[in-house]
Amino acid sequence: MGTGEFYKDVLMPDVAKIFNDMNADYDNLDDVWYSWLYSRLHYFIAKTVIKHRNPETVLDIGCGTGFQSYLHAAAGSSVVGIDMASDLVAKAAEKQNRFNYQTVELFPVYFDYVAKYNRIIKKIVTQSRGSRPYTPPKFHVGDATELPFEEGHFDHVNICGSVLNFIPQHQKAIAEIARVLKLNGTFFIEIDARWNFDTMWTVIDPLLRGRFGLNEDLTQSARLLRTQPLQNVMIDFPFGEKNKPVHMKLKYFTHHFFKRILQSYGLQVEKRWSIHSLTNLIPSTLLDTSFPSKKLVKLFTFLARLEERLPFFLPGSSLVYYGRKIK
Repeated sequence: MGTGEFYKDVLMPDVAKIFNDMNADYDNLDDVWYSWLYSRLHYFIAKTVIKHRNPETVLDIGCGTGFQSYLHAAAGSSVVGIDMASDLVAKAAEKQNRFNYQTVELFPVYFDYVAKYNRIIKKIVTQSRGSRPYTPPKFHVGDATELPFEEGHFDHVNICGSVLNFIPQHQKAIAEIARVLKLNGTFFIEIDARWNFDTMWTVIDPLLRGRFGLNEDLTQSARLLRTQPLQNVMIDFPFGEKNKPVHMKLKYFTHHFFKRILQSYGLQVEKRWSIHSLTNLIPSTLLDTSFPSKKLVKLFTFLARLEERLPFFLPGSSLVYYGRKIK
């Protein structure tokens, strides 16, 4: 079985099934890890893509239940969302008649920082929409490596939620992004990065007998340490609650590798950010838990405020890229 066949027949259906199983709780971001991630992502999209470009046509790859699809639609864009997980696509489509594009509230508010970012995002989106009508996004089950669209079809492509980290043929997916983008069209990509504090915790955790639920395998730790610093690395990562994690294969990218791949397909990076750079001083498995304690929320919020104010780039668990197709 070749790499492509393995991708089609084994890995991606497994990933789709895992995400379909998360369908019931996917939108209920009652943990600090994902509520912070998506608050920051949506803020970056609003202040960079929507405020300054507000593209007419948008493709949202790995749309899940439609967070970024509805964000762009609320600003007046014509949006198509695709995802391998059919249950998530169905849930995204169910929102079409009940999403309030005027409030732009994409998920429930459990933490103060979510409310703060919602206010900022609403203001930017409302001002940018102007007289454009709101049209609900359209959603389809689709494959990032075989996009069913003509060359140069979209003004903007969005791909967040670590989608590329789950795709063994990530270069083919990037080639497809470049193909469907118009010349000078923009992209917004979020990936899981190799070098961050969670990598440190993954290496340390076996020595603590898996206390944080990140890694009980010394072999995996050794692989992380011996792999060349600029190379990507594949790990077995536990998602969800510490006492009932869902394990998925995840490729961690390095900035050096990823930027070079984008450039090879004519995608020029103009801005980049990191998310969970300081907040990840706390292991992600402790942060990705429903209704965390007040003490944990207080500590997390303190680190989050410092992360917002960093005057320099510090690698985080997520790397975020914005740029244009230049050729």
